[in-house]
Amino acid sequence: MHGQARPLAAATPWLPAQRRAGPKAGPAPVLICFPPAGAGAGFFRDWPDALSDIRIVPVQLPGREERFGEPAEEDAFAIAREVSAAIVREGWERPLLLGYSYGALLAFETALQLEQSGHEVAGVITLARAAPQTEPKPSVADLPDDAFLDYVRRLGGLPPEFDEMPELAELLLPVMRADFRANDGYARSPDMRLKCPIATIAGTVDPATADGRDAAWAGRSEADHRLIQIEGGHFFIHETPGLAFTQIADVIVSLNDVGRSGRT
Repeated sequence: MHGQARPLAAATPWLPAQRRAGPKAGPAPVLICFPPAGAGAGFFRDWPDALSDIRIVPVQLPGREERFGEPAEEDAFAIAREVSAAIVREGWERPLLLGYSYGALLAFETALQLEQSGHEVAGVITLARAAPQTEPKPSVADLPDDAFLDYVRRLGGLPPEFDEMPELAELLLPVMRADFRANDGYARSPDMRLKCPIATIAGTVDPATADGRDAAWAGRSEADHRLIQIEGGHFFIHETPGLAFTQIADVIVSLNDVGRSGRT
């Protein structure tokens, strides 16, 4: 995937130009960012301040923010096809893919599809999610509203804004249900592994990644896997942002260094 990035005006709704930040050209790493369930590209609005040397390119999923009028997508494979095609059209060389929670699954599947089509990925950074399951699992998405929100809350998957603004939860329930259906219905056999390295960052008390499920990402790469645990729960990025962003920046540098050494 060589060549210069296309002009910002060429962006698709999946990689909206107005959401991008950081250096627009030069050697700066390109970081494609996938939000957690129920969230949109705005989840990453503060990231450029903490990662000023990185080109931040958030993914905007349908059904939220400027794409609110579109139906949410319940198929993770379909989302990955759209995003991988958009990345290829941009012509970025060796992008990094990062996903938070449900977004980590999308980052993994998008990277897998990119590699299967012959495009190189520098690495995948997974935050706050267990390694992808090998079989679909029963979805909680069809539970009654209160039961569904209680389940997500116990999992640690509700951002603080949901408790502060109950009307936000009601507004975004259809999107959250779609994301959980996509998450629960996704499965890849154990032999489906990335060629690029994977770095995993997980909260020490996050039930979503407990019992070694964060370490299980090692089985999803033919290259190296690095596991970093940060004090906190599912949204450790909000609890200890300074430490979290320091670790993310360090991982990005490491993954880029691996790519450069591999080409020398």
